[in-house]
Amino acid sequence: MGTELMARGVNLPLPLWSAESNLTDPEVVQAIHEDYVNAGADIIGTNTFRTTTWTYRKAGYSPKRAQERAKSSLMKAVELARNSHPRILAGSITSIEDCYSPELFPGRGASEDTYGETVEWFKDAGVDVILFETMGHLEEIDIALKSAQGHEIWLSLIVKDGDHLLSGHPLKSVYPLAKDNVDVLMLNCSTVEKTNLALGNLNKHWDGDWGVYPNLGLTEPEPDGKMDKKVDDRSFSKIISQYLELNPKVIGSCCGSTPKHTEMIYKMVNP
Repeated sequence: MGTELMARGVNLPLPLWSAESNLTDPEVVQAIHEDYVNAGADIIGTNTFRTTTWTYRKAGYSPKRAQERAKSSLMKAVELARNSHPRILAGSITSIEDCYSPELFPGRGASEDTYGETVEWFKDAGVDVILFETMGHLEEIDIALKSAQGHEIWLSLIVKDGDHLLSGHPLKSVYPLAKDNVDVLMLNCSTVEKTNLALGNLNKHWDGDWGVYPNLGLTEPEPDGKMDKKVDDRSFSKIISQYLELNPKVIGSCCGSTPKHTEMIYKMVNP
């Protein structure tokens, strides 16, 4: 969503990044969702990476106004995603601070407040799945999962290498947290190279449903989502084909991809 918004001319200044576009450019957000569904996507994730009171306060809003604006943006994001008529509507939540900087984890109290509030908003909005994605810090993952108990939960991880979360915590530490709490465990937004390494770890230690959606960058992603060098179409098709041989529950692509890439996947799944 982020890189596609930028490609369509929407300005995404940090720290709010894509959050304001639900309110300032709703027609663009909905058009992107519709283009993905028309390309064959079954799952649409809401444009809610930064729709938290925490982030709006960082942007200079008062506590009351930050909460109001964050909730308005989230609810509008759910509406726009639902209007594209996906089979599965996933409420997207990520790390509280920048997902590429797990060292900025703000601590348990702030995390419990933020995840608790956001999950409640999503439950009120009636999403099908709570999707925690690009999660790279072990304690933050634990807090996030506890906040959404009783709802279908998908958890997607960003990794440092084949054996560690981006924070440096071992991947094997995630599996006990996910057991009996996570319906689908996934990898997303790491480079293809790192994703391939971590996928071996996941498939070795996780016997439940799993998924994968790497970013298309050949280098590490930038905090603002910009990406200069990407995997070419031929390489992308080869990578997806290899993943499909492993029988994932969910497959897709992350930053740097477009509806064209979803259409490529759809045609491979439905030849």
